[in-house]
Amino acid sequence: MVFVLSKHKKTLNMCTNSKARVLLKQGYALVHKIYPFTIRLKTELEVINIKECKIKIDPGSKVTGVAILENNTDVVFLAELEHRGDKIVANLITRSGARRNRRQRETRYRKCKFVNHYLKSDSKYQATTPSDKGWLPPSVKSIELNIINLVKKLSKLCKITSVSVESVKFDTQLMDNPNISSVEYQQGTLLGYEVREYLLEKYGHTCQYCGGESKDKILEVEHMISKYNGGSKSIKNLNLACHTCNNEKGSLNLFQWLDTLKQSKTNSLNKARITRIEKILTTGKPLINKRYAAWVNSYRWTLVNDLKTITNSLELATGGRTKFNRITLKIPKEHYYDALCVGEVPESFKFKTNNVFSIKSCGRGSHFRGRTNACGIITKNLPRQKTYFGFQTGDIVKAAVTKGRKIGIYTGRVACRTSGYFNIQGKDAVVQGISHKYCKLIQRNDGYSYFFKQKTALI
Repeated sequence: MVFVLSKHKKTLNMCTNSKARVLLKQGYALVHKIYPFTIRLKTELEVINIKECKIKIDPGSKVTGVAILENNTDVVFLAELEHRGDKIVANLITRSGARRNRRQRETRYRKCKFVNHYLKSDSKYQATTPSDKGWLPPSVKSIELNIINLVKKLSKLCKITSVSVESVKFDTQLMDNPNISSVEYQQGTLLGYEVREYLLEKYGHTCQYCGGESKDKILEVEHMISKYNGGSKSIKNLNLACHTCNNEKGSLNLFQWLDTLKQSKTNSLNKARITRIEKILTTGKPLINKRYAAWVNSYRWTLVNDLKTITNSLELATGGRTKFNRITLKIPKEHYYDALCVGEVPESFKFKTNNVFSIKSCGRGSHFRGRTNACGIITKNLPRQKTYFGFQTGDIVKAAVTKGRKIGIYTGRVACRTSGYFNIQGKDAVVQGISHKYCKLIQRNDGYSYFFKQKTALI
């Protein structure tokens, strides 16, 4: 289905691909936007009955599902929005490492020029620091804003009158132990203990990875899923390890370290480690990464409050109801199908589209121009220039190469270079060294990349 706008950019009813192709070929319309594909009529057309649309959202920490329905039964748009929360966390870690490195080397560091404790917007204060009420970390705030921005964009392309959103909530204690209850649920496992003392008593002052084979008497608290990879400080993720084992494991997860040990020299120490780690992974409870559950829990009410400013008709639903609807309608488990099953659903759906619009959040670049090595030292600075030969990094281009070893047609996000030979990020791979002379601009950078894929067939 294709979005249609009037001559004065007012929303009209959506049309099929074949009808849009006829309108464009006969000159009655022009292309208004490529992603999502939208046409705009050249002549004024009076439409009496404009269909009302309902948008359904299944928010997540990594991927959010979106669906648009007409008349509550006709599915006209399916999309998956991929977030970049992990990328923002990695960037913040890189920045803090570079700053820490400068302080340790006693390098001159400029004083703060100003402090933005609050930002004024529509005569309301927005929370910008952790001490402010309603503050969200940048990684989580990015996820919430991605969803809000997508809803605002789609509301300009079709007549959205109501929104259904799944108010996601996870109980992380029950995720670890479904049988926990009563006082233990209220007070937790470590009531009256400190974490280190609890682990020393539980494991008998013995390294759980080598069993004392390393002869190292220094014992440390160790994360089985490393903090670098998103591991939490939950007692379920902590273990007791000697300094030697902890140092060799580094930032690897436990199963990654096991694979490394199996490929290394088989001495007595590594044999003991392999045996004990396999026992931990097989007999122990599965390691659960709670970071993403915490992300969804933290931004769900901020998302609801922001959606209320967009629409007056907002329906909240639970994850249990979504799952019940999906199983009842015999629909496969996909993010866009989950969005379709949020809230009130009809007896059956009528699909008018077979494609899923895949949207990936990529950002608009960075203020930090430096590039750091593994030690956090800035090795080079990028140029301040943003535009090269009429293109910016992030623009969506189409390159038709007619000669050379890379003959073909390439479409995707462009990464600009001062030399004039760009990289184009396609759906599956990156093509390097394409001259700017072959590139044609399709759409300016808006912080996202777009692709289409086939929806999963219904059962």
